[in-house]
Amino acid sequence: MAEDFAINADFAVLRREDGSPRTLLAWGDRVRVLDRTATKVEVEVTDFKEQPDGSIRPVATSGFLRRRLRVDGANRQVALPENEVHVLQVAFVDVQQGDGALVQTPSGKLITIDGGENQLFARFLAGRLRGTSPAARRPIDAMVVTHGDADHFAGLSKIRQSETEEGLADHKRLFVHPARVFHNGLVKRPDSVPELERLGPTKKAGGRTILTGLHDNPLDVPASGMNRHFKAWRKALEGWQAAGPIEFRRLARGTDDAFDFLAADGIAVEVLGPLETQAGNVTGLAFLAEPKEGKPLAHLDFEPGFLSASHTINGHSVVLRLQFGNVRMLFAGDLNNAAEEALLAEHTAGRIDLESEVLKVPHHGSHEFAPGFLAAVSPVVSVVSSGDETSRTEYIHPRATLMSALGRHARGDASVVFVTEMVAFFEMAGLVTPSAQPTPDEAPPRPFFGFRRTAFGLIRVRTDGERLLVFSDTGKRDVKEAYAYDVPPAGQPRPSSLRRA
Repeated sequence: MAEDFAINADFAVLRREDGSPRTLLAWGDRVRVLDRTATKVEVEVTDFKEQPDGSIRPVATSGFLRRRLRVDGANRQVALPENEVHVLQVAFVDVQQGDGALVQTPSGKLITIDGGENQLFARFLAGRLRGTSPAARRPIDAMVVTHGDADHFAGLSKIRQSETEEGLADHKRLFVHPARVFHNGLVKRPDSVPELERLGPTKKAGGRTILTGLHDNPLDVPASGMNRHFKAWRKALEGWQAAGPIEFRRLARGTDDAFDFLAADGIAVEVLGPLETQAGNVTGLAFLAEPKEGKPLAHLDFEPGFLSASHTINGHSVVLRLQFGNVRMLFAGDLNNAAEEALLAEHTAGRIDLESEVLKVPHHGSHEFAPGFLAAVSPVVSVVSSGDETSRTEYIHPRATLMSALGRHARGDASVVFVTEMVAFFEMAGLVTPSAQPTPDEAPPRPFFGFRRTAFGLIRVRTDGERLLVFSDTGKRDVKEAYAYDVPPAGQPRPSSLRRA
């Protein structure tokens, strides 16, 4: 009878019967063991194959793994029963311009942190969480929306849309139910609303403009008071709520108990932001300013300019610091100068600790950052989620100044920086003729020299709390760009050789 196992090495080559490599499996990946001998294990896995029409479909495939691997002078089983492989997994998904991450705990709990703007995050989840249906929805233990910019949450609405979209292939449909939806409490109004009213009611206090219209449940805001992306999000939440209750909660500094459901996994989460402002009897989120123009390297000499709704919603991103064993991960949303400097002040005063081994770099590598903040985090692994795929979203991310600062303020010479769009792999397709038929008034489409993406910029982090593995796919099925570290309870993480079977 087949048994559910998990990979217990950094990487394990799945081979065909003739010994040639079929694919590469990673630490924590689930497999079904079909048979075992003294030297090898036959397993079944899900692979993703390109079809004649160009689509990618999940298919069951099988192959053989080595049974044992020599590690530090001792034999190590390459695959163990899945309840014996306690690995926290984080996938930073290539969503083009935007953020989207999936956290899976050792016991299988799922947390999404943002979800991009397009359908890419929904497609990733559909491939990862297969076999769902209206009667068998996959629970999502928490959906965290760091803030209400479309490139961070509009893609979550695509998940709900996939449930009813006509003509969508079954393998692209995903039926889920979020048990919790966490966010920063701000709801964007339509662009026609004046700038200082675009995030809700405000009050003047202590010489500051403070947002007071904060909501635990975004459904409390009527659809007429939302921009189009929030309207779509509202519709998705209403649909999921019809399938079962949802806990809605606005997060701010200190609301750590929201993540108590992770305690059984040995995971602690600190909510470090947004930071609330209190002036007299007014409490809320301060309206933030954009950088003053005319500074050649604004990160070195930040001065606030005019109040800005976009800078305010970015700066008040939900900031999470997750700890599993000795490994700490900081998810920093779209923080900017003002927010980073406020967090740095809290760190310097000893009220919080920013140091983390893994940093999801703020705001896709924007030029708006505080070098001292990066120095306080002192990451070993930095992940920039970026992808300027059209002129509309060409924000020049990541900026050269930011990349330089990440290298300068990282922890030691063995630190690494991954960028989602840089680790994607494209192969030449040659001369391509568009298939779209022109209207009578249009000129026929002209051929162009095209490329196709054969590996998305998916960056994966795995850890058992003492060892840290980070890797990305390449254009080859049996090769990854990968780095491993041993992480002691205190002190400097040490680079480690990859354990490959």
